[in-house]
Amino acid sequence: MGLQGKAAIVGIGETPTDRLGSKAGEPRKSSAEYISWAMRLALEDTGLSLKDFQGQGLGVTVPTAYPQPFWPEEVAEILGITPGLLQGGATGGAGAVSLLGGMAAAINSGLIDLALVCGSAAPFSEHWGGGIQPGDMRDWEIPYGTMGPNSKIAMVMRRYMHEYGATLDHFGKIAVAGRYHASLNPLAYLRKPITVEDYKNSRLVADPVRLLDCVMPANGGRAYILASPERAKTLRKKPIYLKGFGERSNPSYGPRAGSDALVMGVKDAGKVAMEMAGVKHHEINFLQLYDDYIIVVYLQIEDLGFCAKGDVGFYERTDFTFKGQLPIQTGGGMINVGQPSTAGGTLHIIEAVRQLRGEGSERQVPNAKLGLVSGLGVLPYGKNLGCCAVAVLGNEA
Repeated sequence: MGLQGKAAIVGIGETPTDRLGSKAGEPRKSSAEYISWAMRLALEDTGLSLKDFQGQGLGVTVPTAYPQPFWPEEVAEILGITPGLLQGGATGGAGAVSLLGGMAAAINSGLIDLALVCGSAAPFSEHWGGGIQPGDMRDWEIPYGTMGPNSKIAMVMRRYMHEYGATLDHFGKIAVAGRYHASLNPLAYLRKPITVEDYKNSRLVADPVRLLDCVMPANGGRAYILASPERAKTLRKKPIYLKGFGERSNPSYGPRAGSDALVMGVKDAGKVAMEMAGVKHHEINFLQLYDDYIIVVYLQIEDLGFCAKGDVGFYERTDFTFKGQLPIQTGGGMINVGQPSTAGGTLHIIEAVRQLRGEGSERQVPNAKLGLVSGLGVLPYGKNLGCCAVAVLGNEA
């Protein structure tokens, strides 16, 4: 059973994303203001108030570039609450999903019966320093032209194309589906529909990665609230239950002996989550996959078992829109909505809740009952460290 049905998401809050602060004289907000805004929206969604969270759980996704290590404690002070349990999701983009499992376990243990999970970033308002470069990055990567994540993911994408014959037309189909959904989402930053040709002709960033492959940094805040099943039944909205959860940190990938650079820890994490939930692939109604790059979405679809590794024909015959056989990124994903640092992973949980509540509006997946959400974190980019977290959510306990 594990955590199946032991906790439910009862509230969500998402601020609009923006890029204000990149130009002199623009109005701007701090990350503290965005996180407070998202929290207020989540509270309104549930009908709860901050006083309900005294002595309860507070989880904060930790921005990797934040200039000091006390962000979770500082958020408690900003919100004016004294948590009974304070967790920092210091697993990069996996933090939001990791905290979902951690806080659900705390609720199941009886330690708390409510948890507020939130995150924010304001990179265009708060100009953080670049930090100290890890030694391997300084000595063995930058001198040879590997300049950060865009260069690294370019090597993964090129290897995939070489191994399996994938083309830009295949990747473009994923990009077009995400933007189509974003065009139906009033909170998305990029809403103009695109074609596969638009994708292929977008500016080259690090061959073969193009501009429309890449996530868009943005300012913003996001939050969700978890409750025990008993508490959930007393609140405003229909509870969305955690059915299964799996996490793998430091999975075997990259240069380690016997590993495959095109297989991520999400393979094992997803297997654990789906087995805990007791569901099969054909029962999952949609996927909300961590999407810092298009190729990363590709790899997760395969590692999660929705098709065989390198089966490019699957991408040719499958409709990934909300009306199709395997809807993905039904709100547009971070690539189109925007990524406020590590708060970005919270977006996929929020969109999954909307779909399972039937609040997807024009992009609603018909009869959505089960959805899968993933979070991926690589910290720091100069090391072979990573965290993959997967959750299965459902609208029935």
